[in-house]
Amino acid sequence: MSTPAISAQSLYRFFHAGPEETLALRGVTLIVNPGEIVAIAGPSGSGKSTLLSCISGMDDPTGGAVNICGILMSRQPEPVRAALRRDRIGILKQSSELFSHLTVIQNVQLARAITPSSRTDGTRQTSPSALLELVGIAHRGQALPDQLSGGETARAGLAVALANDPAVLLADEPTGEVDRASERVLLDLLRALANQGMAVVLASHSPVVLAAADRVIQLADGIEVPNGR
Repeated sequence: MSTPAISAQSLYRFFHAGPEETLALRGVTLIVNPGEIVAIAGPSGSGKSTLLSCISGMDDPTGGAVNICGILMSRQPEPVRAALRRDRIGILKQSSELFSHLTVIQNVQLARAITPSSRTDGTRQTSPSALLELVGIAHRGQALPDQLSGGETARAGLAVALANDPAVLLADEPTGEVDRASERVLLDLLRALANQGMAVVLASHSPVVLAAADRVIQLADGIEVPNGR
């Protein structure tokens, strides 16, 4: 059996503000294999974003452990987590956070510049121009972010997230700022990436996103509830 792209086991995350304690995650387990699209659903405050933050290593779980492609992420020094995130994980946000003074292709080139020139796993890096071709906006490479439509901005953000040729793509409400047609285009792109072996995890309220996933994990108050599929 192949190594899971993501193995998050019994994750707990507690936050304290004075005497108050927030239980953001309470024993959540998530296993995602290469080529799978998994959606994380649930109301605001259910723990979706906290779960993605723990998987990405941007946050550390209070209990439990996260492994990415068989490599321990949790409770590692930040430089170790940052390197693992750089080498293995792409992050697509609802707001793509493109640098406004750079063109689309310059944004992708900048994201590429922080990744190693040679990969330890032997994979070949995709060029910035090929990434823009992949997401369907090669003709907008010289445009500035404020010259893009909402759908083009989402696709530019995806190209940036793919700049390190990640094994895992994490997306928090990736279609929340696009129209239905652009949402469909973005989901088709994510399906094509999954078909090539990428593991994709999407946190979303959108029924279209949930319907496109292979599995849905439903969270409520930091606990997985049996409403998913």
